[in-house]
Amino acid sequence: MEYVIEVEKLTKSFGSNEVLRDISLKIKRGESYVVIGGSGSGKSVLIKCILGLIEPTGGVIKINGKDIAKLSQKELYKIRLKCGVLYQGGALFDSLNVIENVSFGLIYGLHISQKEAYRIALEKLEAVDLDKSVATVYPAELSGGMSKRVALARAIATNPDIIFFDEPTTGLDPITSGTINDLIVRCTKEMGISAVSITHDINSLKHISDRVGLLFKGKIIWEGTNKELITTDDPYVVQFINGNSTGPFTISS
Repeated sequence: MEYVIEVEKLTKSFGSNEVLRDISLKIKRGESYVVIGGSGSGKSVLIKCILGLIEPTGGVIKINGKDIAKLSQKELYKIRLKCGVLYQGGALFDSLNVIENVSFGLIYGLHISQKEAYRIALEKLEAVDLDKSVATVYPAELSGGMSKRVALARAIATNPDIIFFDEPTTGLDPITSGTINDLIVRCTKEMGISAVSITHDINSLKHISDRVGLLFKGKIIWEGTNKELITTDDPYVVQFINGNSTGPFTISS
């Protein structure tokens, strides 16, 4: 079985604050893995460690079979070129129009000519159901849903092996959230991309996940499939999914 991400006994501390503790997980090619957990549970730190943006305190992280701790900066840069990121706020460049945003990684990362990059960018905009007429529009003129779709087009523009989604539906109405969820599923499944997502949106979680890991106090305390998520009687999962005010989360805190 081919794994694109392998994490073994990962730990991360900031001084005396141990944020991640003995985390191990494996993500298969084409799989959508969603990390859930309360605020401050270490979700963002986990993703930043996997991307090599934060150096772990201990453990091993492999991407496409390569231990990222043993790579040179040049080798790590090549790994990152095969990763796309959809940031929580979209993180579009305000001074660039839509087509310039989507083609940014193609031009400055893959060093593709502007003409070819723009052609690819228009294809990716179409893939996320945006008309080419938005190409010259600036981020300030876009709705929240359109901004997320442009950001998704940018994330898939370089044909990555892995995409990281940071709260992809935050701030969106239910209908727009559903559209984004459908696009995430379509892009990952049609392109064979592995997806790693962070979300607090339970509807999004149920829609986009193949497998789920519940993070609590720096440890993955439950892991299972989408179906198991719905049927499990694990008290932590039940409280989190149903948003109950009482349960092991609140007792433990």
